Amino acid sequence: MAKKFRIRNAAADLIELLLIGTTVFLLVYILVGQFLEVSGSSMHPYLLDKEQIIAEKLSIKFDPLKRGEVIIFWHPKTKSDLLVKRVVGLPGERIKIENGFVFIDGKKLEEPYLASNVVTKGTDFLAEGQEHKIAEGYYIVLGDNRSESTDSRYWGPVQKDTVIGRALAVFYPINNIRLLNEGKSIAE
Repeated sequence: MAKKFRIRNAAADLIELLLIGTTVFLLVYILVGQFLEVSGSSMHPYLLDKEQIIAEKLSIKFDPLKRGEVIIFWHPKTKSDLLVKRVVGLPGERIKIENGFVFIDGKKLEEPYLASNVVTKGTDFLAEGQEHKIAEGYYIVLGDNRSESTDSRYWGPVQKDTVIGRALAVFYPINNIRLLNEGKSIAE
């Protein structure tokens, strides 16, 4: 009789533990972080195709986005795909692409995260040599691998309300585990 009672208690404890664990996981997933897989090479070499990352959702509620941060957001046109890009232009700034470089408020933007051979070309939205003022509540985002990236140059600025979080860490594959957005902003 005592043995049956212990087995029932152990089973009840296990079920309770699973319910608590599932609840905590769901709360963290919904409120704090989200798991994503990188698809494509637009952020190469910073992020690689098929790497698994964690997006941190909480800090964007109280800490403004900074230039140089890698963020996750809903595609401005389809609203159904999550994208990962780097913040380059901030609200209220003037941005221009000219001679392969990005200029913010007339000053060439230093982008130490880019490979040395990367050239930034203007396209549909951010045409070569044309200055664009970024509206309040919007950001210009670009991929690090500019020749392979569809980004704000094509579909325009990203609205702050569509940003779901900052890239926090790569957790898979195991040999690529690392923190992302270290140092966060890029000095001008």
